This record gives sequence, C-alpha cells and structure tokens, in this order.
Amino acid sequence: MSLKGNACIGQSGGPSIVINASLVGAVQAAEKSELVDQFFGAANGVSGVMNEKMFDLFREDDEVLKAMRYTPSAALGTCRIKVTEADVARCMEVFKAHNIRYFFYNGGNDSQLTCHQISELAKQSDWDMRVVGIPKTIDNDLVVTDNCPGFASAARYAAAAVQFAARDAMAFGQAEIVEVMGRHAGWLTGATAVGRKEDWMAPHLVYLPEVKVDPDKFLADCEACYKQYGYLVVAVSEGFTFAESQLATTSDKVDEFGHARLGGVAEALGKMVEEAIGTRVRTDKLGNLQRCFAYCMSDVDNEQAYAAGYAAVEKALAGETDIMTTIVRNSDDPYEWEIGTTSLMSVADQTKLVPAEWINADQNGVTEEFIRYVAPLLGKTPPQVPMDIPAYPVFQRHMVEPKLEKYQRAK
Repeated sequence: MSLKGNACIGQSGGPSIVINASLVGAVQAAEKSELVDQFFGAANGVSGVMNEKMFDLFREDDEVLKAMRYTPSAALGTCRIKVTEADVARCMEVFKAHNIRYFFYNGGNDSQLTCHQISELAKQSDWDMRVVGIPKTIDNDLVVTDNCPGFASAARYAAAAVQFAARDAMAFGQAEIVEVMGRHAGWLTGATAVGRKEDWMAPHLVYLPEVKVDPDKFLADCEACYKQYGYLVVAVSEGFTFAESQLATTSDKVDEFGHARLGGVAEALGKMVEEAIGTRVRTDKLGNLQRCFAYCMSDVDNEQAYAAGYAAVEKALAGETDIMTTIVRNSDDPYEWEIGTTSLMSVADQTKLVPAEWINADQNGVTEEFIRYVAPLLGKTPPQVPMDIPAYPVFQRHMVEPKLEKYQRAK
C-alpha cells in the first residue's frame, strides 16, 4: 500500500568516511518519488528528532548534495544516545506532528537497536509509518551483512598507515607498535595485513581482541621477528588483552551505552617490548583519522554506502519496514555484490567477530581467507575526492519550525 507524507533520516554513532554517501543515496532516491513531500535531516541523530531540530534536505543545493557524497564524517551531526521508552514515545509525537511517515537511521549495532525500538512502537501505535536501518560502522561488526559501509575505507587507511610507519621503523632498524580501533572485533586490525606482500614486510605480528594473548609468547614472537627481519612492526587492536591479566588501558569513564573508553595499548606494550628486545619502540594510535581520512576513501565502499541508502528508501516506499539494508557478496574474483535486507531484530545489539578459522594457528596474524575477504573491498580512491587540501561543503540547514513544547529528557 502506498503511503504519502514526509521522511526523516538521522546519522548515529561514530562517523565514517562514507556515511554521507548513504545520506545522499537516500535523498536522491526520495527525490524521485511523489510519495515523499519533504525529507528532513535530523541534526545529531535521534537527539534531533526528540528536540525537533531537523532541516529540509530537499531545499539544499543540488551541487552541495552531490559533493556531500564524497565528504567524510556525519554531515547531519551524530550522537551516542541509549534511548528510553520516553524518548521513543517523544519521537512518535514528533513524527505525527510533522507528518513523518518514513524514518531512516544510519548507524551500527546500538543504532539499529534504536531503529528497532522505534519500529516496534510504530507498529503498536495508530500512526502508519515505515522504519528502515542503514548499516554503518568502521568496526565491521554488524551481523548478517557481508561487510559494513565505512569499514573498507577505514581498513584502507589502517593498512596504508602501517606500511608508512613500517618504512620509518625499517630505516632506523627499530620497532613500531600501531594501535587500531576495535573493542571486541578485530576486523580493522586484521586488515592491516593486506599490505604484507612478502614475509619481511609489515605488519609482522597482528593481534585481534578475539584472542587472549600469552604475554611470554607475545614477547618471544616480537623478539624472533625483530632478529629475523632487523625491524619489527606490530598491529594491535585497542581491545587487546593478555590471557591472565588486563593491561591498564581502560578509563573509569564510560559512554552512554556503558562502554569503557579504551586506549593506550600500544604505549603499554611498547614499554614491555623495548625492555625485552633492547631496541627503541615507537608507538602510534591511529585515532579518529581512521574514520575521516578521506584520501583513503574506497570507491567500493562509497558505492556500497550510496546503494545501501538508496535501497533503504526504495524498500520503504515499496512497503517494507522494520528492516536493515545489507551487502551480499556474490563472488570474490571478480568481486561482485548486491544489496539485500534483513530484519532489524536480527542485527540489533549483535556483534560479528572475526571467525576463529580466519586467525592463524599462532594467533598472531590472519589467514589468507581473511585477506581474500578484505582485499576486494579496499578498491581505489574515487576520482571525485580531491587530493589537494580540500574545502568541503556544508548544508545551509533550513530548519523546520517546532510544533511541540520543548522536550525535557530525563536524566
């Protein structure tokens, strides 16, 4: 059954290099339909919905919208909010007040849970609407989908950064430990191994959070590689742990979902390795550049992100709801893919780890099967990405006039 009204889209969680490609795909799909009168962008995710801070994306300049597809980070602004029942109820009030019949939420595990909660309340209410999630996370840890938009570009950056750092370590005959994002899932860290074309090349050792590492074996492996190659490069996930003890790399502070802040693994390990092998150890934490360094944007990643957003709108207009768009891999060589869907319930608050069989027997690297999985995703830099110092566009933000009393969120 056709449903006519307004639409709204929000971006949530950690941004990515291609998150705006999904946004542009959604807007351009909606522009072709007579069923969508206005398409609102929620400023800072679901927070913008609750506080009626939305602006009309259909009024944005076409050239700005086209350029936004290749602009990193979240153009609408993002948030990390664990919604309450009252928050979801408030969202429904806003949807009704602004005749919003279509809601799209672009994010990872927690964001898809929020999307599912909104969808469930919509089903129980007297307001007919359709809710579709759009996948996004550089951690690549959403289940069902083959990979997540944002991962490939971040993986490309991490793999390149390790190769660059390796040249420095090789020049000095020293050691380098690179810390990569990944709390529970080591997809990004494992992807650094794509750059290792020969045994002497970096990274020599790769440690994922799926593995509990024996400290004695860790130091022995580091020493053996350093002696063999004359330099050492180790890639570690921020969620690295030893088998019987926890490195002091977590903070007392937590985010809105109760996740402890991580960081400092490379520095802590660097001190251990320096003492054990007797050479200087430099450390690098890749940090936020992993999710916004647009020079490492993958054309495959951008295409998939755009397609996931575009298809989300098409599916909703066709009557589907309570789903998330997915990427389906059809073959590795040549690499072929298509867009599919799955229920929000199947992905909400779930985590996809690196399969045990894709971690090598010594648990200090990844297998060829892992490399075959990642390599096709890294692609090339789209020609639309300027390789000089870029000046990115911003939205004009023609704000929607609030119709309800200001929302006071419970602490």
